[in-house]
Amino acid sequence: MKILCSQSVLNDTLNIVSKAVASHSSMAVLEGILIKASQNKVDIIANDLEIGIESSFEADVREEGQVVINAKMFMNIIKNLSSDIVSIEVGDKFLTTIKSGNAKFEISGLNPSEFPELPIVDPDYSVSISKNMLKDMILRTVFAVYKKDDRPVLRGCLMEIEGHEIKMVALDGFRLAYRKYKIQEESRKRKLIIPEKALLELSKLLKDEDEKIVINSTAKHAVFIDDNYKLVTRLIEGEYMNYKALISNEMPYQIECPVSSLMSSVYRASLIVINDITKCPVKIHIGGNNINVSCETSIGFVDDNIEVSTSDEDIVMGFNSTFILEALRACDEEKVILKIKGSKEPLIIAPVQGDDFVYLVLPVKI
Repeated sequence: MKILCSQSVLNDTLNIVSKAVASHSSMAVLEGILIKASQNKVDIIANDLEIGIESSFEADVREEGQVVINAKMFMNIIKNLSSDIVSIEVGDKFLTTIKSGNAKFEISGLNPSEFPELPIVDPDYSVSISKNMLKDMILRTVFAVYKKDDRPVLRGCLMEIEGHEIKMVALDGFRLAYRKYKIQEESRKRKLIIPEKALLELSKLLKDEDEKIVINSTAKHAVFIDDNYKLVTRLIEGEYMNYKALISNEMPYQIECPVSSLMSSVYRASLIVINDITKCPVKIHIGGNNINVSCETSIGFVDDNIEVSTSDEDIVMGFNSTFILEALRACDEEKVILKIKGSKEPLIIAPVQGDDFVYLVLPVKI
């Protein structure tokens, strides 16, 4: 293999695919990237067996071929080259020579036949949505994904598509995040449970633009196809929890509250929590046209108040401050409705109008 290419283009491509490189693996080939040169195109591929990313660019291909090179070392070399033209040539036993300007590197490559091929996703389902919508959907839900491995079906977000609606849900047993969006094209019903890692890496690649990204899926895999890359991930198999039963609107107490005020009060209350956050809940007392936010720990006490319109009922609840803050940060409204059934029941955060999002947080003992 021998190619001539732009250092900046190669560097940008490596930054895209590197998100699928295994950081620590018993298989050295998974810590590398596959370089495939054919005709006038170079494909760069990374695959850690959970997600795979492929990106391509045009180059002067003098001799076709392929090689696997350690990703970390290769990226460090390419980004520190002083000339914009890079020559990469693979010789016997995959010894790879990299030249640029006056610099020359010779590094040992690996046999590309050992590199795992990306799954071929011949779609039985396909939908296109805008990149900024998908990115927004991910960032406003993925924080609530279950973090342990004993409940694998909750280790990702549920994506539901039907008609002109697309929904994404994450829950971990203590909280729930739900978002709903409108899409232009009408689609038949589909449910995908997408792993957290794939969503987080995809959110880093997605640009804030209205251009479309295509999602193709089979029963076991999904691929997100952009003009500059494609990301392949396995899907989580199993039946997702019936989240709809958790977000009932039958809540007797509903209080309209400014998001920024409540978020600031909870954050200030959390400042005196220096040890186990689960043992130092933030107390929220609703009543008398006031929301009182307080917290008491071994080092001190904090008390804050927000004026709101409430019922005559007094309700006192305790919460993990992180869960409340993450839910409020994900709300893209100036005001929300706090829906409450009782002091030991979940708190639901919903929009003042419509049903585009729901955040649920379970109280803790105070």
